[in-house]
Amino acid sequence: MSSSSAQPDDAATESPPRRPRVLMLTHRLPYPPDRGDRIRSYHMIRFLARHVDLALGCTSDEPIWMQHHHLLATMARRVALYPISRTSIRMRAARAWLAGAAITPACFYRSGLGDQLARWHEEEPFDAVLTFCTAMCHYVRRLRRHVPAPFTGRHVLDLVDVDSAKWASYAQNSLPPKRWLYACEARRLRRLESGQDEPFDAVSVVSEAEAKAYRSQVADHGQLVAVGNGVDMDYFQPLEDTDARTLCFVGVLNYRPNVEGIAWFVRHVMPMLVEREPRTRLLIVGRHPTARVEELGQCPGVEVVGSVPDVRDYIRDASVVIAPLLLARGVQNKVLEAMACQRVAICSPAAAEGIEATVGEHLLVADQPRDWVEAITRVFDDPRQRRAIAAAARDCVEQRYTWDARLHPMLDLLVPGLGASRPTASDPLAATA
Repeated sequence: MSSSSAQPDDAATESPPRRPRVLMLTHRLPYPPDRGDRIRSYHMIRFLARHVDLALGCTSDEPIWMQHHHLLATMARRVALYPISRTSIRMRAARAWLAGAAITPACFYRSGLGDQLARWHEEEPFDAVLTFCTAMCHYVRRLRRHVPAPFTGRHVLDLVDVDSAKWASYAQNSLPPKRWLYACEARRLRRLESGQDEPFDAVSVVSEAEAKAYRSQVADHGQLVAVGNGVDMDYFQPLEDTDARTLCFVGVLNYRPNVEGIAWFVRHVMPMLVEREPRTRLLIVGRHPTARVEELGQCPGVEVVGSVPDVRDYIRDASVVIAPLLLARGVQNKVLEAMACQRVAICSPAAAEGIEATVGEHLLVADQPRDWVEAITRVFDDPRQRRAIAAAARDCVEQRYTWDARLHPMLDLLVPGLGASRPTASDPLAATA
């Protein structure tokens, strides 16, 4: 009889492969997810944390609480949140303007955060950096110049929207001297977006419409990919139909496109609506209402609600959610969320542009004031049509707008080949959601 010594089980002793190390940079605290950029960055962090070893560097011009750090630390292994003041933003903007540099990234660069990120990279080198918007581009420059370990990995710039195009639109709709200031910022940002000032390996935008705008107005980058927004289907559940002749507008109420859009609607559409149907009400919901928005509450049928704990309570009370934006970039989350709540969304052509939906089946589009009045009145008066569009809207977002499906292309942009397999690791927030 022969005997043999037990051999170690190679499979049992093999350590799991190291996950790619990715640094994500955001210019605004990605929590709570209550505005467009926060919604995207929050869900992007949540998604990436299941696939990579994530570090997060973030500036914030709003108060940072310990619970923000704790919550983000459940997703990212390393978290650095750096407060910035509105006063310092204005001072840096002025210096950048005089120096001939783009104002946006200068406002959000702080050497303390740059040094922190460089120390992280020296300890555990990053394989890739995901820069959320051009505001954070200078931090990648700092990492590339770091001694003794400069960053040499992949850099992906998530523009979301083509910011230079937004500033160019502001310039066209403003008077001097703002027109000159906005036009200059558009030109300087265009250099950043094209990669002339800070190179990147890939660039992503939120929709095919934004990709088209990038190619026509900025550059024809070889690795330009549309990585769209999704909807939290569990949070925005279908709501029961209501016969209330109530409209709801949701948005950050100190953001210029929102302010101009809802002011236009109240001035040009509401008087005609109220004359035709005196019971019509408009609820204006969102954070930081400006004085101009507050004044809208004096108009017949209009209530400026302001900041609320849960927008669903107000969407529930409305039979129509409106998005009357005159200027809109990318994808309007407020429209997707209304559709997910099984509400009829009526949009301006600009607000509907980035939504992959069929007009007349999943949502409605109106341009001139009379078009708005006719569309809203039909929805009020025809419960059958209202319920059909609302149900189709929910089906549309369920099929096309889950966050996982929308964000999956980002994996291959950051680490080529990473998106080929889908890890089964659970969502780190699943237990707390």
